[in-house]
Amino acid sequence: MPPVPHTPPKTGDAPDVLDYATKGQAVAALEAWEQGRAVPEGGRAPAAPGPKAKPDRKGAVVGALFMAAVFASLLVYIEGSGRGPALMDALGRVQAPWVWATFAVMVAYLLFGTLAFVTTVAVTPDAPAGFLDLCSAEAAGTFFGNLTPMMAGAVPGQIWRLVKGGLGLGAAGAVQITRFLMFQTAEIVLGGALLALTWDRFYAQVGAVMFVNLFLFAFKAAQMAVLLAACLFPDWVTKVALSALDLVDRRSLFGLRSRTEGWRSSVRTQVAQFSSTFRTAVRHRGAMAVMLAFSMAQQACLWVSPWFVLGAFGIHQDPLVTCAAGSLVQFVASSIPLPGGTGGVEASFALFLGPVFGSAATAGYLVWRLVTFYGYTALCGAATMVSTKPSSPTVRQRMRGLVERLGS
Repeated sequence: MPPVPHTPPKTGDAPDVLDYATKGQAVAALEAWEQGRAVPEGGRAPAAPGPKAKPDRKGAVVGALFMAAVFASLLVYIEGSGRGPALMDALGRVQAPWVWATFAVMVAYLLFGTLAFVTTVAVTPDAPAGFLDLCSAEAAGTFFGNLTPMMAGAVPGQIWRLVKGGLGLGAAGAVQITRFLMFQTAEIVLGGALLALTWDRFYAQVGAVMFVNLFLFAFKAAQMAVLLAACLFPDWVTKVALSALDLVDRRSLFGLRSRTEGWRSSVRTQVAQFSSTFRTAVRHRGAMAVMLAFSMAQQACLWVSPWFVLGAFGIHQDPLVTCAAGSLVQFVASSIPLPGGTGGVEASFALFLGPVFGSAATAGYLVWRLVTFYGYTALCGAATMVSTKPSSPTVRQRMRGLVERLGS
């Protein structure tokens, strides 16, 4: 794309990255606007992000050590229980192409997540991020999330990487919240569809355990309902939450009295931010629909991954039923307060997928976990280090070029 002539922003308006030819120029313009200075002609390279946005590196290190210890303990248990020879025999029958296909599905998981970010940034005028910046942000969410309890490191990890990619802290928070809302919505929409489509077949396979599926889905739906209420009725939700904290404060329930003041501030800030971001996002209904589609495709990649592992052991199973079982494994894992959903993943895999794997259940779990968690987390750790060069166009600039080419 040819360089775009320098156009200073109007007073009080944030510069639109479309007014500049490269990421570096757009970042420089936004930084100058935020500081109240004149926009420098030609722009300059983006400055390093401030100290406000930081990933939980310490938590990630602790989580990595914990997960390494968990895996080592599992191997020791298998050997100590006398299952080692059977495990090695099962692993010896694994068909490598299916394992590589499982890894390819996880790469697609990263790609669809990145495209969901791309959709958000494409309609955000003050988001000068490039494609690799957004790939890094998606990867950071998985990397820091997988290594911290209940994915607690995912949000700060993504915001940190978005800020490093050139977004202001406010814009990064808004983009991340929009992505989070669509990700949660995708879980409910796709999970509900799978529940409806596979009820008879899944019930025939697992019996009364199917009602655990119903409970987990209802729990996830309730979480989403609370989130949606915070977006649509922020004043009411804030009032209810503050009243609950007042009760905790008065009764000193569970010894949490000393923490209530910090929670009050967090409630006011988070509810207001979720609501304002949601109201801004709904103005771009088309973009939200596309983002939801990408998020659903991303979820499907993770949930269907056990089907490829089954293929590696020569086991043929209905992919929709396997996808439904995979969704339950992830629902349980996300509710366990340990890095990687440890404990919940093992139990839910044995409950929902163990009967299908049969005698290869232990080997199947190891292969699936190595590819979809350990291998994928390592891939995401490496991907957090990639970034778009300042001399390259931003996503928003590339999208304009694409639209112009299609229209010509």
